[in-house]
Parts: sequence; structure tokens; C-alpha cells
Amino acid sequence: MFSPFEELEYIADFLPEDGESVVISREGGELVCKPFQANDLCDGVQDAKLYGFLVQANERLASAGTFPIWVLVTGLIWLTIGLHASGILGWSQWYVVPGLSVPLLYGCITWIRQRQHHLFRVEILPALHRELYQRNISRYALLAGVRQHAEFRTLLDELIRWSFNEPA
Repeated sequence: MFSPFEELEYIADFLPEDGESVVISREGGELVCKPFQANDLCDGVQDAKLYGFLVQANERLASAGTFPIWVLVTGLIWLTIGLHASGILGWSQWYVVPGLSVPLLYGCITWIRQRQHHLFRVEILPALHRELYQRNISRYALLAGVRQHAEFRTLLDELIRWSFNEPA
């Protein structure tokens, strides 16, 4: 039987390259060498439950924009039909429709942002506070983890606007 120091010398021959880390522990009386990976979310979100929560939150924020878009498209179509039927808008004034679309689109985007912000503050943020507290994750670590996933773009927009000075 080897002494602990002799076992460590034997394991040292099998250590990984420079910059990689391992954890050596004793299991069943023997030293076991396992790769070590810090779980600080810098490579993205590792916890499957937290990742699922973030996916759901992102999709809910993204879907908050569908109703305003449908209202805009339907309203613009009926507005142009109404203006054309009343004789105010003829075929020779076709350029008025894109002119009407630009301010209406700005209003639609503003409406979408307000809906997303309200959904984030009222429903997603309290649940997010619970998830962060349970996992002992800082707000900045979460932001770094979400930033690594391109599919979380809508959620990232809200997280960036989230005031870190407010109590958690």
C-alpha cells in the first residue's frame, strides 16, 4: 500500500496540461482525480433548471410583441381601405401609406417595449430574484451567463435595463 504522498506522486504523472485544473479526492480509500470546472456562469448558464427558466422568460417577453404587431398591421390595412373608400386616398397618393406606417411603427415598438417591461417587472423579476437567491448567483454573474447565449437577446435587453441599485 502506498502512502498518500506516493499516491499523489503517481497521480501527478497524469495531471492535465497547463491551465487546466483537477480535484483530487478520496473515494473508497483511494485517491480519485476528476477535472475541475468553476461554475461561475462565465461560459453560459450551466444549470438545466435555471436555463429552462430563462428560456421560458425570454419566450414570454418575445411573445409580448405579437398583439401590438397584429393590431398595427390590421389597423393600417383598415385605415388605408377606409381612406381609399372615402375618396381621400387615391391610387396616385400611394406614398401616403408608407408615410403613415413610420409613425405607427414607432408607436407599435413603444407599445411592445412597455408590454415587455411590465411583464418583466411584474412576473419575471420576482421569480428571477428567487432563482438567484436559491442558487446564490450574483446579478452580474447572471448577466454574464445570459450574454453568452444569443437566443436570450430579448431577456438580455430587459436585464440590461434592470436597475441593480434596487433591492433584490
